[in-house]
Amino acid sequence: MEQVVAAAQAIPLKKDLIIIIEDSVRASVRSYYLPDEDERLRTTFAHYLLARNTLLEALESIMPLLNEKQILRNELRSFATGYTAGCMLIRSTKFIIELAQQHPVIWNKLDESEQRFGLKRKTISHLFESLSSPKKMWQFHQATRFFEKSKPEIMALDKLSNIDHELIQLLQQELPFIESRKRDYLKRRVRYRLYDIIRRNSSGYKKAMFHLFRLTGSAVAELKQPMKNSNKAHKGSKRVTPEILKEISHQLKPGDILITRHDDALSNLFLPGYWPHAALYTGEPSQLKKLSLNTPAPAEHQIIESKKDGVKFRSLTETLRVDSFVVIRPVLAPSSLSKVIEAAISHVGKRYDFLFDFTKSDRLACTELIYRSYHGIDDLAFSLTPRSGRMCISAEDLINQMMRSGKFQVHAIFSEETKVIIYGDEAHQALKLSYKSQW
Repeated sequence: MEQVVAAAQAIPLKKDLIIIIEDSVRASVRSYYLPDEDERLRTTFAHYLLARNTLLEALESIMPLLNEKQILRNELRSFATGYTAGCMLIRSTKFIIELAQQHPVIWNKLDESEQRFGLKRKTISHLFESLSSPKKMWQFHQATRFFEKSKPEIMALDKLSNIDHELIQLLQQELPFIESRKRDYLKRRVRYRLYDIIRRNSSGYKKAMFHLFRLTGSAVAELKQPMKNSNKAHKGSKRVTPEILKEISHQLKPGDILITRHDDALSNLFLPGYWPHAALYTGEPSQLKKLSLNTPAPAEHQIIESKKDGVKFRSLTETLRVDSFVVIRPVLAPSSLSKVIEAAISHVGKRYDFLFDFTKSDRLACTELIYRSYHGIDDLAFSLTPRSGRMCISAEDLINQMMRSGKFQVHAIFSEETKVIIYGDEAHQALKLSYKSQW
């Protein structure tokens, strides 16, 4: 549910695209985009695809409900989450498609491949193909019929908690779209030759939810793992094994920064690079006691990390379910490390920042958590970089600035190239070779 509410931030509205539309008008006149216009368009599209991917994941997370013959009262919350995500997916895709149709220069540009953003050729065409499917229109109609049947109970969920209230508010905003989609369906259904076939195979809630999950996912499945290596020997698993995890768990100290990489991730379209993600190790209870600190987290949750479901305490097992990682260790006094960890804890509970705007602190991306926890400690200062109109810092920028400060050192690295965990100076050199370092 938190992911759906957070992802709404990155679903573009017309008011958010004024500059993009103005760019398209100028590009149409000259018949091509300038580099800065190109960057703005792709960044906006990348934000949308990242949010879309999150909504698809939210739908997939409630797949177990499909095994049930009928929905139970206590499962309405899950249905509301899935249906809201589905409405947002269809509406936003429809909006993007219509915008691109009105401005062909946008369509042509977004159908170009762009490796930096993980975009394959014909991306927007595939989205259009999925959205325009008569079969899928009928499927959404089925899900809507179930929603309307249970609407009073679903809308009453907003009284359960703050997050439920926010979700139902989002669903409330989708109601005009749902009504217009219904009218659209009714106008066209006479043409749908698959109508009777699908209707005979539908069975209430189970079929409605199944169709909702399948609504648009198939056409963009490849977008979820654009950089995946199909020849990877450990396909379906991660390179960090239980043995590697056990070894590094004995090496970590409070304040350590974990920079991680999934070979097949679409987790950071906006901040591309070999090393895209960061998390903070807070320490075990015994380690925290030496720093005169306690945390409200369970003993096994030794990480603070910002992911699509927000800033949370997480287990090392969850954070290092990856293919490669680097451990960057601060060279700071215990009193300073205490301040770092206290600062990180103060951000727990915030939502993920899908727009990567580091000038605001109400929502945090992964590297912003590190930035706001360390900046100002022992005169440490990190510089934000303007990227497509927003001030932010990528994981590799963060590494560069940490190493140049002289107050951090590379403690360990594990990657496809190293095969095993290596430490010290050898790790330092391996990290420099892994990307275009500036230190």
